[in-house]
Amino acid sequence: MALQQHLPQDRDPSEDQMWGYTLWEFIAGNWLYLIAIIFLIAIFLYARYSWRKRHEK
Repeated sequence: MALQQHLPQDRDPSEDQMWGYTLWEFIAGNWLYLIAIIFLIAIFLYARYSWRKRHEK
């Protein structure tokens, strides 16, 4: 039984290896959903602001 010499050392995975994609690939693939989420948040914040202005008096 011979011991193997020169085995590769363990390394931390790169970002691609860890997640399977990069942040920019995720944004490029899901930009429509991200725009929709931002739009819904904007509507929510505007409705909250509008409600506060009406009930301020």
